[in-house]
Amino acid sequence: MDSLTSREREIVLVLASGGLSNKDLGRRLNLSEGTVKVHLHNIYQKLGVKTRTALVVLAHTEYASVSPLPHTASFEFEKPGLEFA
Repeated sequence: MDSLTSREREIVLVLASGGLSNKDLGRRLNLSEGTVKVHLHNIYQKLGVKTRTALVVLAHTEYASVSPLPHTASFEFEKPGLEFA
């Protein structure tokens, strides 16, 4: 993943967190659908993957040891020593 630009990494993270279509990725990142397609093509080539599924699996593998992806983050609603009324 080190070979990716910051925008390409952003696209990978958003794709891995929600499985969005190119159109929805573009909306979320304020890019045209065509620009998303170009970025994905470049990402596939740089990482040697051929499918979105392979890209998402790779992203989960790479980023799992760094930090949780947005949809897999765990939230603590109760902190030790705090009481909620």
